[in-house]
Amino acid sequence: MIMLTNVPNRLRKPTRRHVISCLLVVVLVLLMTGCVPAPKSSIPIADIALTNNHVIVQNETGFIWYNAKLTIDGKYTYVAAMMTSGKSSVPLAKFVDDQGHAYKRDRLSIRHLTIDITDTLGAKRHLSW
Repeated sequence: MIMLTNVPNRLRKPTRRHVISCLLVVVLVLLMTGCVPAPKSSIPIADIALTNNHVIVQNETGFIWYNAKLTIDGKYTYVAAMMTSGKSSVPLAKFVDDQGHAYKRDRLSIRHLTIDITDTLGAKRHLSW
C-alpha cells in the first residue's frame, strides 16, 4: 500500500498563463455568441422569379415574414404562415381564387403579383410587381 504524504505538491496551482488562456477563450466564446447578422433593411426587399410551376421569392430583408399573403393578378392567393429570409418556392397550384379553384399556368399568364406581410418588428408591408 502506497501512502501519499505530499498531496499539496501533487496538485499544482494553475499558472498565470493558463488562467489568461482560459479567460481569453471565455471572452471569445461570449463575443462569438453575440455575432448575429443585422437585417439588411427594414423595408421589405424581394426578388421574384417564375417557373412553369412555381413562384420563387427571394426575401433579402434579413427578416422573417409572417402571414405572407401572395396574390396573383388580384384573384389567386396563397398565405404562408412564415417565409424565412432567403429563397422560398411556392407551387402555383397552391394559389386559389375565392371559389377554391387553383391557378393554372397553362391557361393564364401572370401580369401582377403582390405580397402583403408582417415583418419581425410587427410592421405591415405591401410589395407589388
